[in-house]
Amino acid sequence: MALDTLSLFAVTIFAISMTPGLCMTLAFTLGMSCGYRRTLWMMAGELAGVATVAVSVAVGVAQVVRWRPEALTWLTMLGALYLVYVGVGMWRSASGALEAQSGRASLSQVQLVVLGYNTAVLNPKGWAFLIAILPGFINEQQSLSYQLGLLVPIFLISEFIAMSIYALGGRQLARWFSKPEHSVWLNRVAATLVLFIAILFGLESVNA
Repeated sequence: MALDTLSLFAVTIFAISMTPGLCMTLAFTLGMSCGYRRTLWMMAGELAGVATVAVSVAVGVAQVVRWRPEALTWLTMLGALYLVYVGVGMWRSASGALEAQSGRASLSQVQLVVLGYNTAVLNPKGWAFLIAILPGFINEQQSLSYQLGLLVPIFLISEFIAMSIYALGGRQLARWFSKPEHSVWLNRVAATLVLFIAILFGLESVNA
């Protein structure tokens, strides 16, 4: 895969990873209540979960493209439209203060791994984002396993860095998010990034 494609994927996936969601909220909460080291067990499960979702989505997309080659263009366009919908919704709501989840400190290591895995696999937004994003980076002329071997590690590294930031900054973020205007600001920045990504995908589908 071209270096510029991998770079765009890295920037795109990191922007999405940093967006507040179930996994980041969980990392934030556990980092604050259990500490970073114990949160690593949840992160391990979450990374296994997102890898499962990414491979499942990529294989499904590959099957559709093999059946109808023009489907890749349509999937990319639909993904762009979905991201516009998400971005506008995030901008309009702009009230996503992170909600603490209690009762996690007593979980065992195995329970933390299972919690992370289930949170990633059962998160519909995770599936939706990947279905929206992956088609724009998959080249039907190249080996799918080769592309996954490059894209999935980038995705996992991005997720790990994002969760680490949330977990390590738990207490400081808690104080920062206590001011409503800060929560609004963060959500609007995230919404702007999602809309920008949607524009890039839209242009990609038009030029395909």
